[in-house]
Amino acid sequence: MKYSEQINSAYKAQKPFVAYKNPNENKIHVIIQDTDELIEFEDFTASGFVFAPFNDADKAILIKPDICFVDQVQSVDFELKKNVYNNNEDEKLNHINIVNNAINTIKETELSKIVISRKEEVLVPDFDLLAVYNKLINKYANAYVYVWFHPKVGLWMGATPETLLKVVGNKFKTMALAGTQPFKGDINPIWGEKELEEQQMVSDFIQQHLENVVDDLELSKVETVKAGSLLHLKTNITGRLRKSKDVQSLVKLLHPTPAVCGLPKELSKTFILQNENYNRSYYSGYLGVLNIAEETSFFVNLRCFQLLNNTAILYVGGGITTESNAQKEWEETVAKSQIIKSVL
Repeated sequence: MKYSEQINSAYKAQKPFVAYKNPNENKIHVIIQDTDELIEFEDFTASGFVFAPFNDADKAILIKPDICFVDQVQSVDFELKKNVYNNNEDEKLNHINIVNNAINTIKETELSKIVISRKEEVLVPDFDLLAVYNKLINKYANAYVYVWFHPKVGLWMGATPETLLKVVGNKFKTMALAGTQPFKGDINPIWGEKELEEQQMVSDFIQQHLENVVDDLELSKVETVKAGSLLHLKTNITGRLRKSKDVQSLVKLLHPTPAVCGLPKELSKTFILQNENYNRSYYSGYLGVLNIAEETSFFVNLRCFQLLNNTAILYVGGGITTESNAQKEWEETVAKSQIIKSVL
């Protein structure tokens, strides 16, 4: 049975399932839970697929691996929609106001970065789950591309460029990912001071929080990576766990990352919860396999959308520092929203 048939079958039967493709891999992994039980995730010794929210006050969910299936990616021909812009002036003004508030707060307090996000609704009356998922898979080869469903929660889909934590045995990998600019044909563009500073903040945060709790910590040189039509700055970070239970403590240290929250973490998170004026839900949370085939791989839930009735709710954001320009930050969220809009 093909992965498309597995997904269709589980979705029609309203069974909890997830299908995912790892970055630069040509395989689709499908995990299906036999019952519609909503299992809250609390135990890092469990095995299954974790779907965790941005805010710890909300519930993380575990899908049990009752059925596990692996299949090759199906190559499909498709056309992407271009330049599907949102011209809602109220949304734009609201976002710009919140960004300006964040810039002023950073200037007046010990905060150095706040990530401000927004949601955008797109009507999709003829939504085709498999068609959209196949477009994402074929378009974003170097991303973690997933579709997740639980009948008591709903459907989420995305193509994220950011690893939160990957653990095999006692070795782990994570990354510092920050800074954004449109791809204009050059994979090694000139980066502005704002983006370079933002990337350094994220790298420093991870290094400072991990260097006393892991062994053999190493940070690579900063590189430019392409995610769809956007470029980001990335530092690969590796090391060795001292104890197997350290996976839970590492996740707690890293989540939410400075790339989706800010610095210092708790202060920026408080600002976000008080000022964004909406619930991020599972956007900028994390998702992935836990203790399956001796591997744990969590990714940050970016470039994603939630399907509600005939509406796709898109989530996009950007890192704000003292160097930020509110108009440009709005334009960055518009560029990021194109990634999902192009496949809907």
